[in-house]
Amino acid sequence: MGAWGTDIDQNDTFADVYAGFFDLYNNGASPEYASKEVQESFADYFDDYEDSSNSWFALAYAQWETKSLDTAVFEKVRDIITNGLDLKLWEELGAGKDNLQSRTKALDAFLEELSTERKTKKRRKRPKHDFHTNKLVELEAPDNEKVFTVTEEFSDGKYVHTSALMMWGTGGGSVFYLSKEGAQVKARWNDSSTITVTFEEDIEFSKQDDSAFFRGDRVTVVYKFVVE
Repeated sequence: MGAWGTDIDQNDTFADVYAGFFDLYNNGASPEYASKEVQESFADYFDDYEDSSNSWFALAYAQWETKSLDTAVFEKVRDIITNGLDLKLWEELGAGKDNLQSRTKALDAFLEELSTERKTKKRRKRPKHDFHTNKLVELEAPDNEKVFTVTEEFSDGKYVHTSALMMWGTGGGSVFYLSKEGAQVKARWNDSSTITVTFEEDIEFSKQDDSAFFRGDRVTVVYKFVVE
């Protein structure tokens, strides 16, 4: 967990996730896109027993500051705090009585802050690099539970890669990465558990998963290549 204090932001996990969000946001990404990317990039943190709470705290605070606090994220944080999950972890890690009391006050104050809408959105800092995206595909599943997106990403006008995400509200992750600017990508849901993605024949992938999974819901990804 790498804590150096009892305040919400005084640990390495919070700092990493928070900085990851604003690296994207300050470079022009929407809060929604930054949230999805952070959850993917720091998936190990969100899934780790010791790091999970602080990861959700950082994401919630970043969303709150950008006036984009997702209800599901807020409920996740409230559950962690009101059910004592964070304090239980601190006890297991050997925190003393004084630190537990200070942490309790910090948690209560944090939840109260999140419960009050921020008056103004945090301004973007001047970006060091120009970052923009070009969305190729955005398809909601027939069950309205998840969304499949394919996006080209550019930095300083230069193409970086094309990424695909399968997201269930506050969870999910990447499906594939490819490196061909202007790639022709199409997709269609066969049903709520199978999606077919169509490409040109000469696509090369750096990642190519045949399924995506979140909280008991598995989606099979079928790849189809068409000769032009």
